[in-house]
Parts: sequence; structure tokens; C-alpha cells
Amino acid sequence: MNNFDGGQKAGAGTFGGCIQTASAHPLVVGEIGFGPEWSAEDSLAAANVRLHYELEEANARIAVLEEEQRILKATIEGLRDALCSYKCADKAAADGGWANI
Repeated sequence: MNNFDGGQKAGAGTFGGCIQTASAHPLVVGEIGFGPEWSAEDSLAAANVRLHYELEEANARIAVLEEEQRILKATIEGLRDALCSYKCADKAAADGGWANI
């Protein structure tokens, strides 16, 4: 809807035109309406979409945590191997070498 200045009407104001009052009709964006005609089905659909995105976010967090867990396990195993090697070398030195074992 255009006003006399050529701006597009949007709610209580305009883009590029004078300020006008909001129309009594609900605001419709594409196929989604926001206003007095908002139904229970619309609310359920909106909740469903929100829950879908929350589920995707939770799944992404889980994937990040699983990857962090894999990295930590690999780090712990590497440290354990290094500690075992150090202990074996230390014991071998204390025993006078592997020939005494």
C-alpha cells in the first residue's frame, strides 16, 4: 500500500514517507499472519517450528561434545602411553638395563 510520498506502508510508520497510523487489518507476512486471526493451529505450528530448531541445536551441541570427548580420550591415551614408556625406561635404568630382567 503506497502513501502520497511514495513510501511503503509498514505498521504505524512508512518507509520513505510520512508517519501514518497502523491499519485495523492484521499484519500478514507471506502465508503467516500475526494479529486477531492468529489461530490455535498457527500457535501449534509456530511451536513445532521452534522445537524443530531447538532439536537441531541440541543435536549440534551433542556432536560437538562427542568430538571433544574423542579428542580428550586420544589425549589421555597418548599421555598414558608416554607415562608407561617413561616408567619402563626408568625401571630399566634402575635395574641396570633390560638384560637383567
